Amino acid sequence: MSQMPFVSRCRWVLRALGRRNPLIRTSDRLEALAIVMVFVVALLAIPFASQAGDDAYDAHMRLIDEQLRTRHSVEAVVVPAADSSVTPVAGRYTRTGPTRAQWREGDEVRTEVVPNPTAAAKGEPVTVWLDSTGKVVAAPDTPQTASAVAAGRSWTVWSAAVVLAVLMVWALRKGLDRFRATSWERELQLLARNDDGWANRHT
Repeated sequence: MSQMPFVSRCRWVLRALGRRNPLIRTSDRLEALAIVMVFVVALLAIPFASQAGDDAYDAHMRLIDEQLRTRHSVEAVVVPAADSSVTPVAGRYTRTGPTRAQWREGDEVRTEVVPNPTAAAKGEPVTVWLDSTGKVVAAPDTPQTASAVAAGRSWTVWSAAVVLAVLMVWALRKGLDRFRATSWERELQLLARNDDGWANRHT
């Protein structure tokens, strides 16, 4: 039954939950009802997953606000690095990474290795982000990042609910399969021992 196509499985569930049929066992009805409950859980989990995503979005937006309050940007230019492995090599396959940048702070010129999300060649302008102490930090997250985090949280909550329901149905079905196998074995033994004397007639 585990190899049933989806359409056949749906038909089997409808038959199991439909009108009384002497061929449909109670265990079949329980299994069909459990399968239906998986779809019910999938639907009921949607608002909870959506709320979890909204909470994650709000929390990340508060984090972004905090980052914007404690970080500020300065304009700098890319300068040759003392270590050639730090400077991105210009070309089609340039890889992004730490970049040596230089900018002016008051009357002083400051040179630091800074994170740079895009490839930049010598002399090109880059934006450097600093915290309230002047330490180089990553750029603040964006609302797009918050949206991605929210989507991931929603999907995780919904998937966890559905997977839990599926595992519970799987465990129930395993128990029902053992029960059905035991019932079949008991009925076969009864048939073999008591069949109106047919089995004893040839012994």
